[in-house]
Amino acid sequence: MLVTLSVLSGCRTVPVQVSPQAPELRFSGRVDRADPAGPRLSWGGTALTVRFTGTSLGLRLLDLPKVDVRAPNRFRFSVDGGPFRDLYVGEGHMLHRIVESLPEGEHVLRLEKETESVVGETQFLGLELDPGARLLPAPPAPARRLEFIGDSGLTGFGIEGRNEQCSFNAETQRNSLTWAALTAQTLGAEASFIAFSGKGVTVNYANDPTPPLPLLYERTLPYREDSRWDFASWIPDAVVIQLGSNDFWKQHPGEERFRDAYRALVDNVRGHYPTAHIVCVVGSGLSDSHPKDVKARTQARTLISSVVESLHQSGDARVHLAEVPPIRQDEGLGCTWHPSRKTHQRTAEQMIPLLREWLGWQ
Repeated sequence: MLVTLSVLSGCRTVPVQVSPQAPELRFSGRVDRADPAGPRLSWGGTALTVRFTGTSLGLRLLDLPKVDVRAPNRFRFSVDGGPFRDLYVGEGHMLHRIVESLPEGEHVLRLEKETESVVGETQFLGLELDPGARLLPAPPAPARRLEFIGDSGLTGFGIEGRNEQCSFNAETQRNSLTWAALTAQTLGAEASFIAFSGKGVTVNYANDPTPPLPLLYERTLPYREDSRWDFASWIPDAVVIQLGSNDFWKQHPGEERFRDAYRALVDNVRGHYPTAHIVCVVGSGLSDSHPKDVKARTQARTLISSVVESLHQSGDARVHLAEVPPIRQDEGLGCTWHPSRKTHQRTAEQMIPLLREWLGWQ
């Protein structure tokens, strides 16, 4: 009997290792679970919620080999609703001891990916808890759901940059400060972000030959063609599309070409979500002053509104047009002329009442 007690006592000194596939964990956004070693996440805004006992928690996170950018992914985390703190994830199997010396009892961790897919995929390899601590079922997700489809205007590209002179940097990108994230937070909605810098409906920035956003929309991990999203697994109340700036990066992409591709994207969304509201946004990044003589904002507005009108005429009353005013000089600029934090805040203030009205949310 004394031997048994001694063995049990020894076990209580060993940290508890939690499987990355534990059913008590709750992910938000698109997560690929095909790898038994652990879920992979790529899109900005993808999140993890954990409820646990004990006084500390360690996260095992691995940045997978990069495709385009040599920089660590940036996350932010909060415990028990406290202030968020940043966490940078590098390559190599790393245990991040992110919280210690908590009071005894139950606690909730919220982890959110701030950087976008360009910065690479991160694999979640599990948790480490105090000896004798337990993983508990995570709090339920909000009943309201919003999906956002977009380009760099929705990734938080350069949102923390000092001015337009800085280039892309993971340290100036923050998904949680975008108007989409602010809107979802204010409306109490769980959000999924399918946003990728430089992507267009038909043409990518600088004529980048990689797939445009509508093709990536089908994927759980955008760089992996075989990573297909299960649209039946998460049904949003509304899908908000903000695309078009990159299609007009240098010249007009062609009226018929752009209109048909935009309509095909909306039809694809409608096919997956028959009852969702679809909001087509003319974003702040579209301007009539650049490119010169193209009148990009006017042209994009005309084409997008024609798609919305044609859908109304066909009987789809759950498609809406929203126009956000262009970037204002008095709000400052993020890196490489991207919307600043103030512009995102103004956009959120405009979009929140519109979504409340269309969705009937109080």
